[in-house]
Amino acid sequence: MTTVEELVKQYKTDPALQQEVADILADGKISFQEFVTFARKHNVDVSLSDLPKYTALAKELGFLK
Repeated sequence: MTTVEELVKQYKTDPALQQEVADILADGKISFQEFVTFARKHNVDVSLSDLPKYTALAKELGFLK
């Protein structure tokens, strides 16, 4: 399993991951389905109850306004 911290670190150097995140966030929000699909695709160890926490982190990192 990948941790969120590992994925954030990978994001900094991986253009494909950066584009994938940009595509997800193009509408300025993260849907439940996008969250689940992304987490499964990248084998990230998170639960659905973590969505608000990671939405806040995305805002903190400048991914969302």
